[in-house]
Amino acid sequence: MNKSNAKINNSCLNIFKLIVLLYEDNAYYDNVVSIFKSDIEKESDYKNRKKQNNLTQVVLNKYINALRIFGIKIHKDKNKFKLDNSLYSIKYTLPELKALSLLIGGCSAIEDEEIVSNISKLKSDLLLRMNPEDKNTLDLYNNEQDLSFFYEDIKKQIEKCKNYAQSGVMLDITYLYRNKELRCKCKAKEVVYSVKTASLKVYDVIKNDMLTIPIPNILSISQVKGKTLSYIKSQTVVFKLKGRLASTYKLKINEKLDSKTKDEIVVINRDEPTDILLPRLMRYSNCCEVISPKYLRTEMSDLINATLNLYEQK
Repeated sequence: MNKSNAKINNSCLNIFKLIVLLYEDNAYYDNVVSIFKSDIEKESDYKNRKKQNNLTQVVLNKYINALRIFGIKIHKDKNKFKLDNSLYSIKYTLPELKALSLLIGGCSAIEDEEIVSNISKLKSDLLLRMNPEDKNTLDLYNNEQDLSFFYEDIKKQIEKCKNYAQSGVMLDITYLYRNKELRCKCKAKEVVYSVKTASLKVYDVIKNDMLTIPIPNILSISQVKGKTLSYIKSQTVVFKLKGRLASTYKLKINEKLDSKTKDEIVVINRDEPTDILLPRLMRYSNCCEVISPKYLRTEMSDLINATLNLYEQK
């Protein structure tokens, strides 16, 4: 066997070794570099460390690009390479996708960490081998999933809320939020389900805001006589993100970029319930600032102060 054929054979063998590491989810940077060590050593100049690092990346890119030619996409997550798709895909039936959707949706209600971990790994393995069309169908089932059968104990309340949503009447609702009784005048939009709870999505006409209220938390609900609401004005929240978050933040479906500078971005968010949006923005700490509306900026400030007070209490 001549040197050229031997080199090609070694390159093919190295590619297969890389594929094995990727399928085992064990493609850490050092493990991958060790596969191509001989290739790197042939090209590296050990007197120049920077040059050696550059050549290491050149060799890795050469093999990763070879995989891309065959349709295998890879991304790097911190110190590890991960597969975005498989060499092959499995065709799923609609009943199988529905069953998988229920399994994924029900996972959050399971308390056993080992079972949750195993289901999460199963989900990753299946998605890896799923074609784009089936992935879109699965996402659709996840979004439209009806888990009402989990809530036989509040079945009557759910039906009542559904009727309010269909009728378009104005409602007066008293409900619990963070152990406080709150009240709102609103129009019911729809009943939404998750594994943990069934909720009523409403439009608060006073705050001009969309809310998602867990049905078990509703203390009282009554119709405001003689009033209906046929028009819902959209809720728009503008917030600013700073620092590293400004360059790494991924816009949600209901968001668009308003402006961008080197160190910050301004995002416009539409129709995301504030009881979901504000806790999400709080996770960004001092890298996030709510700009408008003014009442929501104040509410965000109050929420932050209330959280700080909890830690200051003895």
